Amino acid sequence: AYLKNLPAIEIVASGLFDTIGLYRRPCAEQLAVCEWWMDIFGVLDLKDRSFLQLSSGEQRLLLLARAFVKDPDLLILDEPLHGLDMYNRQLVIEIIDVFSKRPHKTLLMVTHYKDELPPCITHSLDLKKN
Repeated sequence: AYLKNLPAIEIVASGLFDTIGLYRRPCAEQLAVCEWWMDIFGVLDLKDRSFLQLSSGEQRLLLLARAFVKDPDLLILDEPLHGLDMYNRQLVIEIIDVFSKRPHKTLLMVTHYKDELPPCITHSLDLKKN
């Protein structure tokens, strides 16, 4: 539901400021961090493309880069693999796993499918309908 028609790099950069849209100009160092995360998620080549012109999978990868760009101690992801092909699903699982295994990182991830959980998951809660 992110409907801002901005260049992809600005979508990722908006995560630095916790805004929907980019209302402050990031410095060169911050833009480098954004580009680094875009490269990790395999979407750096899209940095100048309009967000609304991208496929839903490309948009998802950019929004994931946006979530990671501030190196949060607590990362909350709701269905992060939704709409991704098998290659990108595996890529994102690996990124989440490596990120979350670092010291002082906590991951809260919601999914309907146990096979989507990265290996770093040590605790889970299954909600079932009675």
